[in-house]
Amino acid sequence: MEKECFAYKNGRCKALKVKKCEGTSCGFFKTKAQILEDQERVFKRIKSLDPATQRNIMEIYYGGKMGLLDDVEVG
Repeated sequence: MEKECFAYKNGRCKALKVKKCEGTSCGFFKTKAQILEDQERVFKRIKSLDPATQRNIMEIYYGGKMGLLDDVEVG
């Protein structure tokens, strides 16, 4: 089950400092597909904001990579 989690890499959890993966009972468990869906929702929300707020958020959390919003459609 842990191999399905987005945070499981190289035999360990990258989100938490635990010795054993708790699988789906872990509060951080998400599949890679779920993470991609969440990221798409986040970018849609950011894209719906005014340009100054978009730049501020992208600067703080995404290293100023405004190009991440290029393919996002708000609708």
